[in-house]
Amino acid sequence: MYKLIYTSFSFILLTVLVAGCSHTADRRLVLADTLMWTAPDSSLAILSHINSDSLTSKEDLAYHALLLTQAQFRCNGNCSSDSLINFALDYYSDNHNREHYTRSLIYKGAYYEFNTNQPVEAMKCYKLAEENADTTDYRNLAQLNFRMGLLYFNNYAGNNLDLDKFQKASHYYEALRDKSMMMKSLYYCVNVIRISDVNEAKRYYNKALSMARELKDTSNIYNIDMDYALMCIEDSSPLQAKKFILDAYRLNKCRFIENNNYYMLALIYANQKDLDSAKYFISLPNQSHNSAYDSLLMYKALKEIALSENNLEQYRIFNSKYNEISNSLEYNETKYKLHGLELQYDNNNKYKANMNIGKMHDIIVLLIALAFLIMLTFLLTHIRNKRNAKKLIDEIKNERSDKFDRLKEELVNSNSRFASVMLAHISVLKNVMAQTYNEPEHYLSKNAEHKIAPIDDSDKAFWNGLYGYLNLKHNNIINRIEKQYPKLSPTEMNVIALICCGFSDSEIAVCKGYRNSKTVKSKRNKIKNKMKLDTMLVDYLHQIM
Repeated sequence: MYKLIYTSFSFILLTVLVAGCSHTADRRLVLADTLMWTAPDSSLAILSHINSDSLTSKEDLAYHALLLTQAQFRCNGNCSSDSLINFALDYYSDNHNREHYTRSLIYKGAYYEFNTNQPVEAMKCYKLAEENADTTDYRNLAQLNFRMGLLYFNNYAGNNLDLDKFQKASHYYEALRDKSMMMKSLYYCVNVIRISDVNEAKRYYNKALSMARELKDTSNIYNIDMDYALMCIEDSSPLQAKKFILDAYRLNKCRFIENNNYYMLALIYANQKDLDSAKYFISLPNQSHNSAYDSLLMYKALKEIALSENNLEQYRIFNSKYNEISNSLEYNETKYKLHGLELQYDNNNKYKANMNIGKMHDIIVLLIALAFLIMLTFLLTHIRNKRNAKKLIDEIKNERSDKFDRLKEELVNSNSRFASVMLAHISVLKNVMAQTYNEPEHYLSKNAEHKIAPIDDSDKAFWNGLYGYLNLKHNNIINRIEKQYPKLSPTEMNVIALICCGFSDSEIAVCKGYRNSKTVKSKRNKIKNKMKLDTMLVDYLHQIM
């Protein structure tokens, strides 16, 4: 009874302690977070009406600061100050809430990027966030890659640094089923790749345009169409580009047109020698709002107009301006700082990862490599053996099929071990020569071993029988050779005996279980050198037989 009371009391106490230590976020904050991506205006409205005095814990205050900063960026593209995000970042810096700490780093980076125009500081925050992010946190990983892609894109990074980020962002947004952000990621992919790979750019374009139409996003339909028109210009299809611009402008009923669209039309009309239209469109943009890329298009159009008018002096001036801007984009310092910073973070992370893995990883890698090496060795050996077996059988097929007839007749009535083994081998060899053996390429396989088991050097009954047969038939030939050449080993004498029976190198290899006839040839040469013969071993044996 006392034990039951004690257990119940302990359980109640533990429950109270857990409840006291845990914290449930304010429901208004949870609701605002839920609406952040689907209805950011509603999220901002909820957060703006929350009085910070009504939040009872520092946890809620930090959460409110993070969400309010995020909502401001989602709705307005920037935030009023960095005090809110600094408070959230300071609170979550101990990383007790990994997802909120990652998010705080993202929006601190966004503040550097949009409010203070410090792309390098923004990249530092993004890389720290990427290092901290959970690999399953697709939302934050998508944002990070999209934001880093824009940093590179806006600083004319080149080398597809921005493309890699936008592709990753698109992958994560696709997993999140966020078609709006996936469309934007693909839109930037079109912008990046349209010069280097037109076909791939068209694939991205079709996918982005399909999503924009599905979402009925008129503004992005227009932007995507304008990028396709620019791609047509760069692909030397000005008429198609012109039709695309005018149709897109008319169909989408846009009330605005960007500077670069006017410059594109000016360039197209200049290419068509319609100088009045070209000059008209190039006069429309507000040049004080030109981006660097707008200026490139402008000078490209002005060059074309000057060239059409045969005004070489103006052409040289505009060409010089064009090259000056192009070079400044190619060699801008921020681009290299961003890339260098990312490489530094990535290399540091790799170094830390390698240091943390330790000896266990090395052992695992070594074991995997060893297993792979063993498997590879086994596979190569198996392939080599199959090739050798087939080659050996092919060699035997070319031998005379009647060469063992007399030997077979002499042994057929004998009951000795030598006779039975020899007859079995002769039978298999004759079948191979006649091409009636079913599995010639697998003659050493388990299915064929019972037909052609190799003759081991330790099979004294067989070898003594063979020696006796040869001595009787050829005037003591084996005894004479053993007496004259005492340094020959039993294995070498066995090879000599088989040669005396009329076996070729390939046939001896089969009888002895060698993988190929080269082994027999090597043994023959060794025997010849031991015997110090001036002629071939086979010729010598035929002479003395």
